[in-house]
Amino acid sequence: MQALYLMALEPVAETTADNNSYGFRKERSTFDAREQCFCVLAKDTSSEWVLEGDIKGCFDHISHEWLQNNIPMDKVMLQKWLNSGFVYNSELFPTVEGTPQGGIISPTLANMTLDGLEAVLKERFKTHRKGGVWTNYKVHFIRYADDFIISGTSKELLKNEVLPIVREFLKARGLTLSEEKTKITHISKGFDFLGYNIRKYNGKLLIKPSKDGLKRFMTKIRETIESHKGVKQESLIRLLNPIITGWTNYYRYCVSSKTFRTADRLIFEKLWQWALRRHPKKGKYWVANKYFHTIKNRKWTFAVTPNKKKPESKIVLKRLYDTKIARFVKIKGEANPFDPEWSAYFDKRATYKMLQSLNGRKSLLYIWERQQRCCPYCGEPIDKENAWSVVKRLTNNKMENYLLHDSCRRSYHLLKSEDYEPAFM
Repeated sequence: MQALYLMALEPVAETTADNNSYGFRKERSTFDAREQCFCVLAKDTSSEWVLEGDIKGCFDHISHEWLQNNIPMDKVMLQKWLNSGFVYNSELFPTVEGTPQGGIISPTLANMTLDGLEAVLKERFKTHRKGGVWTNYKVHFIRYADDFIISGTSKELLKNEVLPIVREFLKARGLTLSEEKTKITHISKGFDFLGYNIRKYNGKLLIKPSKDGLKRFMTKIRETIESHKGVKQESLIRLLNPIITGWTNYYRYCVSSKTFRTADRLIFEKLWQWALRRHPKKGKYWVANKYFHTIKNRKWTFAVTPNKKKPESKIVLKRLYDTKIARFVKIKGEANPFDPEWSAYFDKRATYKMLQSLNGRKSLLYIWERQQRCCPYCGEPIDKENAWSVVKRLTNNKMENYLLHDSCRRSYHLLKSEDYEPAFM
């Protein structure tokens, strides 16, 4: 039932959402929030003070009255969800505030509750001219779920003018700021946001993995190794590789090469302890030759060949430093995936995202071969000379991806009709 109501409510929420809200929204991610931080803080003329905000128990304390008065949906059904409560240890606990626990509609309700703060700040601190002098407060708002930052020209501005507005906005919705996590920081000292450390070094903004993020990652790696002291080397590699891949994929779009090297060294030290413990009566050279090998001129590679008759079956532990650092292109703030006018833009972003990963390239290659390397609309070859993108189409009651030339995609969207038949689409 919640899924049905969410399908109707989500387009409304997306249309009324803040441009720089990135949590629990289609086609948006922490990567977009991080890039927006870079856009507003990287310049020499950018604001140097940042208010780090965290809402205390956001999902648990949203006012039911505010939701009833402001969420455009069936009030009776909404009230039933809000008052449904939850069961723990066979005991029913009623809910008098907050959004439904574990409900798929809860993130959207929370987003709609917090939307509007960016517009309030823009209206209050917009650039204006007085007495022939222009005043620019450089107030920028970036939010991901219940975590947000607000930039400003001075500490006094954020503390005496911005913070009271934020508190008043949240109070109307039954929310308060967490005093422990809410603080004002100078950009030269840096701050942590969404697992990244954002800081200016001698005027240059660098976004790196946070120290806490590295610590959590290494804790998980060490716990995995410690809890599998007796498993085969092959099994340990299979357990560690997904953890390493996930962490590197999250931080591959920031300044992370040095952190990746540090993590590689720490993982090696832990694996060396693991290997030595398994063979207390063997020498270090014997242990090194058994578990670490030279692969493509790289020594000390933690690898194993399960089937000695098939050298190609070699399983190698991934190294973080092998991950190529890439640049992420942020989504446009006003882009709306439910608006047909933005369909061409999101088709282009889908193509860009697919090309960012190896799996994406394999998928594109498969579609390209399936289409006989031609555009299904015009029949002409798809190659590097002409721009192309990915388009979804319903075929035999199944959504399938196709590669179309940009010009063909525009024609397909504009001239699509029942009496028109593309080449072989």
